[in-house]
Amino acid sequence: MNYQIIPLEMGSIVERHVFKRENKEIKCGMVWKLGSVLTNIKPKFTKAYDPDVGICIQDIPGGTIGETYGGEKVIYFSDSVLEDEQDELTDIFYGISKKYSKGYADVFQDLGWTEVSAESYIFGELEVKELSNALNDYK
Repeated sequence: MNYQIIPLEMGSIVERHVFKRENKEIKCGMVWKLGSVLTNIKPKFTKAYDPDVGICIQDIPGGTIGETYGGEKVIYFSDSVLEDEQDELTDIFYGISKKYSKGYADVFQDLGWTEVSAESYIFGELEVKELSNALNDYK
């Protein structure tokens, strides 16, 4: 049986990458307005689930992000990242910079940043639906 985990609030699925260099940190990624998580293993995390904390999608057995809609890129910096550096990194992240042709993760690493984590989360109130095999065969 397949299961679909649906957040009941918009913006409750996020993909986050964390980069560090010296005493500096970048947190960036996507916030999805709508979407769901799919798994073929009956979710058991819901008994201990805290909607305010959420759960890492990688901690849901068999969990993968399904279709998502309305993604918005976001980037945050630690206070130790200087404003000029923030401006350059923001332009790279949003693909505005003409100096680099690679994706932001590759450019950040080329500039000496180390990616320390890449995780996706779901939080808020959730609904779990069983998907019938007929529906899956249709897709």
